[in-house]
Amino acid sequence: MRTTKTTSAGRTGGLRGVRRITATVAAGAATLALAACGAATAITGTDSSETTTTTSSSSSSTDTSDTAAATTTDYSNDLLSSLDLTTLDTHYDDDDLSWEASEEETVTLSDDGSSPSSDAVTVDGSTVTITSGGVYRISGELTDGQLVIAAADDETVTVILDGVTITHSDGTGIAVTSADEATLYLEDGTENSVSDGSDYTVDDDSTPVAAIASASDLTIAGSGSLTVTGSTNDGISSSDGLAIVSGDLTVTAADDAIRGKDYVSITDGTFDITAGGDAIKSDNYEDEDRGWVLISAGTFAIASGDDAIDAEQAIEVLDGTVTVSESVEGFEAQDIMIEGGTIDITASDDGMNATAASTTDSEDDSTADAGSAGAMGGGSETDDGSWLSINGGTVTVDAGADGLDSNGSVSLTGGTVDITSADNGGEGPVDANGDITLDGATVTANGTEITSADELGTQMGGGGGGGDMGGTPPQNG
Repeated sequence: MRTTKTTSAGRTGGLRGVRRITATVAAGAATLALAACGAATAITGTDSSETTTTTSSSSSSTDTSDTAAATTTDYSNDLLSSLDLTTLDTHYDDDDLSWEASEEETVTLSDDGSSPSSDAVTVDGSTVTITSGGVYRISGELTDGQLVIAAADDETVTVILDGVTITHSDGTGIAVTSADEATLYLEDGTENSVSDGSDYTVDDDSTPVAAIASASDLTIAGSGSLTVTGSTNDGISSSDGLAIVSGDLTVTAADDAIRGKDYVSITDGTFDITAGGDAIKSDNYEDEDRGWVLISAGTFAIASGDDAIDAEQAIEVLDGTVTVSESVEGFEAQDIMIEGGTIDITASDDGMNATAASTTDSEDDSTADAGSAGAMGGGSETDDGSWLSINGGTVTVDAGADGLDSNGSVSLTGGTVDITSADNGGEGPVDANGDITLDGATVTANGTEITSADELGTQMGGGGGGGDMGGTPPQNG
């Protein structure tokens, strides 16, 4: 199903112009799939600034110009040739997890009166506030209270959760209202839980409404467990960046489960996620190098009421096991890059949807769903420059509409891909407005082994046909 991502006014303000991500990284770091596709892809060579040759091939899209012979085109696409989310800056550094035991201050939480060892921790009834940078080991329970981090904007705070239970009936369980960075470290062998209340509001607009809410960059690490319940809105939410290095996390949320506005970078961990909205989300559409989700490793069990992973600009999976048992769309971003891992998606709509964000909230927008017209090729639909690439790993998709859907191009150059798409005559295993490249991936579509991109057009659910496989290489947007 052709869909267009739309932005809407929310906690972070009204509609703004959407920028296409153009990461400025060294050309030598260009390691993504398209650069490795070779001469059989629609874009040849590894330097997008060079003159390239588009050729007709059984494993790639054909030129749809009036000239049947091969043509030479000069174009540049910094995104496709150089984007690797691992090269983008984040707040997290390995040194963030290094400290001496002598540096630790202690806080024992209690409904009868919490006990801190430092003057930098204040207690006001059931609210415990850390006011200065440092390392704090927290234990104990608040049955109706809150832990607040309110340090100076240039200070870092590390909180070791050492068997902590925090429930707040009328607000956020843990709130980072100010700091340069905050780290929640899950002590080995401990069980920790944080829950918020229902139907509350947050006075400070910069702090999200979530069980664990941060107005600053937030890191979660350690080998202990953390159970988070977001009853009003999100489970874990940062208005800046969110880095999850390790841990055993169970997150249940009324809306989004895990959100980092600028980015979500997951290095490892075990995740059991149930979300009324998106399971993992990054929604910064203002800054060109933000609004992305990177999964480097980890094990994920996801059931979401909307998208399993949603990013305004880019999603990249390097490794790990991602099992999506329930979603509307499995992955959605302008650019989706699968480099490895095992991904199993069940979706009521598209399994993966690459689409550029739009600032219109009207379904009458010219880039909105155009039905089956032009499916499987350029047709009457516009190539918006988005990109969906599978270059490794094992991907299984069971979709209620299209299996892999891109408003731009699709590149299948490695790994094993098994797609089941809708049996309604109007959807397909792979649907793109631009080029579809099949060169190196092992693809099965609706039970049939696919050996060339052209064959995908014959595997429409219910036998519906599509347009030709032509298109133009994605251009800078």
